[in-house]
Amino acid sequence: MLIDWIRWISSRTLGELLLLTWPLLCIDGVRYGLATVVMCLWDAAREATGWLLRRPAPRDDFQPHVSVVLAGLNEADTIEATLASVWGSYPSMEIIVVDDGSTDGMADVAQRFAQNHAGVLVIRKQQRGGKSSALNAALPFVNAEIVVCVDTDSHLEPGAIARIVQPFRDPRVGAVAGTVVARNATTSLLTRLQAAEYLRSVFVGRMLSSRLGVLSIVSGAFGAYRRTALQRTGGWDVGPGEDGDLVLRLRKSGWLIKHAPYAQCRTNLPTSWQRLFKQRRRWEWAAVTFECRKHVDLADVRRPGFRASNLAILLETWFFRIFLVYAAAAATLYLGCLRPHMLAPALLTNYALCMALELTQWLVVMYYSPNPRRDARSLLCVPLLPAYFLFIKAASLVAYTEEFLWRRSYRDTFVPAHVSRKTWQW
Repeated sequence: MLIDWIRWISSRTLGELLLLTWPLLCIDGVRYGLATVVMCLWDAAREATGWLLRRPAPRDDFQPHVSVVLAGLNEADTIEATLASVWGSYPSMEIIVVDDGSTDGMADVAQRFAQNHAGVLVIRKQQRGGKSSALNAALPFVNAEIVVCVDTDSHLEPGAIARIVQPFRDPRVGAVAGTVVARNATTSLLTRLQAAEYLRSVFVGRMLSSRLGVLSIVSGAFGAYRRTALQRTGGWDVGPGEDGDLVLRLRKSGWLIKHAPYAQCRTNLPTSWQRLFKQRRRWEWAAVTFECRKHVDLADVRRPGFRASNLAILLETWFFRIFLVYAAAAATLYLGCLRPHMLAPALLTNYALCMALELTQWLVVMYYSPNPRRDARSLLCVPLLPAYFLFIKAASLVAYTEEFLWRRSYRDTFVPAHVSRKTWQW
């Protein structure tokens, strides 16, 4: 089969090959493959120059007072471990736990921890209002200028808070994204695949987006905000996707969004394909809800504070994330129905290109990795990543179609029905 494929490739014209592979090249080649390699080479040259000139390494010596907010629902099994990873990890800090109407005694577990650890406040909400409601409930009790949000089932790496606050030296910065990595990477092949994806897209991908000034997401699992920015934008709006929505509103208000790649937290990833599919559908609904409806005014050049970087975010979503997913699906259907003899070699060609891209990304991740031994184990499944990403794109295709046609996100249980019914349906 390999020989037949090589012969088939050799007989194709350059135009035919580009026609068969352009969706892949656009989706990953331009966005990640080439750009991250250039970034890596630049940083390697700069590091070598710094070593030769004996420049001192930057220090994490900016230490503003911080309020850490942990908002969750029915996380009694994990909240104590999360609190233990946060408490005492930063010199000037208060912790606020918000129980969003839990029924498993989460607030009681947090309260027992608070009795033995100073600086911990526990807030009980009698009725569940959703994550946005829980985060907003903490704001009146915040005394610090920097608000760090951590999921109640996450675990902070040492020094994470000290690193995530460093970009706030710049008074123009309104939010900083931390890096989320897998805590259960070795559980199964599926979690290994997700762990490798997180290293590529969350760790390195957001590093690139931040430098280009087009970062549009701060993960709800671990992110930091300037309290002034939160107050001026009204806090979190009703989700799902409340983290991405808030960042876009901050960008429209003129705030900068940065990434702290070495401020890392570990979180558990879905362990079944069904749960992963549901998770990605929920995430991708936001691409239609926000970038195609609620925040489409980012493209309005007449808007005060218009920035080309905000327009670039919309164009990236419209073209790379949405249009090319439909285009790739249409191309696959076209080959399968009208030119079935070309489908297998076309898929093999795209697989070979995808593997080349993934191998370059593996080298980039290993260059930046603070824990090469851990991350190398996750990246051993690189040969399977093309098939995994095909599954992820299928989930995206379903999500976009659902949201365009039926506004599916507003029937999701992520937000309680009594809250969703009173929310504007974007």
